[in-house]
Amino acid sequence: MKKKQHTTAFYIETLLMILVFIGIILVLSRVFGSGQRMSIQAKTLTNAVTLAGNAAEAVSASENPAEVAEYLGDNAFVTGTGVVAFYDTDMKPYSGENAPVQVDISWEPEGGKGGYVNSTISVYAFEEEHPVYVLETAVYTGEVGE
Repeated sequence: MKKKQHTTAFYIETLLMILVFIGIILVLSRVFGSGQRMSIQAKTLTNAVTLAGNAAEAVSASENPAEVAEYLGDNAFVTGTGVVAFYDTDMKPYSGENAPVQVDISWEPEGGKGGYVNSTISVYAFEEEHPVYVLETAVYTGEVGE
């Protein structure tokens, strides 16, 4: 009878140890999955900041939306309110439909020709409703002596 109690206790302890081990595996899986998701979000934000910075450089070097599109390349198009450019997830120009990353650049002049222009650069990723990153910038397109 005593040997049967030891065997039962062994099985119960083994079962509890297996349950604890499974619980630890589930917690670690959740932690690593969360870390991977945060890593993807960080990469997306870093790429968005880089693309917005590049677009801001194009805006500062331009005197009109057509020049902005020319600086950005074949993946950029002039729209009614500014310029839109398309990129893939590796920040390379994307020319097909349903681009993973879209950069919208507004061109809002204040006053007449050769004046101050406000520009808002919004980077959208994966057809999301809200932009991943927004950068507001401005440029003076007139002569310095004006």
